[in-house]
Amino acid sequence: MRTLFIIFFVVSSTYIFSQESKNNTEFDLERYFNTQITPTERKQIYSNIYEYSQAIKQNSNNAANFLNRGVMYANLGSYSDAILDYNRALKLDSTMSYAYYNRGIAKSRFRFTKNSCTDIKKAAILGLPQAKELYKKDCEFFIPELGKLP
Repeated sequence: MRTLFIIFFVVSSTYIFSQESKNNTEFDLERYFNTQITPTERKQIYSNIYEYSQAIKQNSNNAANFLNRGVMYANLGSYSDAILDYNRALKLDSTMSYAYYNRGIAKSRFRFTKNSCTDIKKAAILGLPQAKELYKKDCEFFIPELGKLP
């Protein structure tokens, strides 16, 4: 059974890469995994990332630009880039509840952890209603350690 799986994986991988090379384009992992994003949406997201990057070059003290670019990266599934931008936004303005909330969501890509729930709790304390609901629902395992919401 294991041998059959390995053969299937090799054959399917070879097919995918050969199809991409036939189009004379570089294999794009993001495009392969984010099939729900249409080409038009993808183009708009990349355009938004470019615009926010230009705005950041002109004024690197605007936390909202980092937050918004982080959201765009998260839409593409580039969570590590999104987390970096959320960190920068929070360094500039530690009261941005959406930055804590989005960073918590990005950290919990596969499951909620103590680290992601800490961010969700901080967003809830700052008054974000959806963070309160998420903390109660998905962070219940960590509530004894992190504490209940005030």
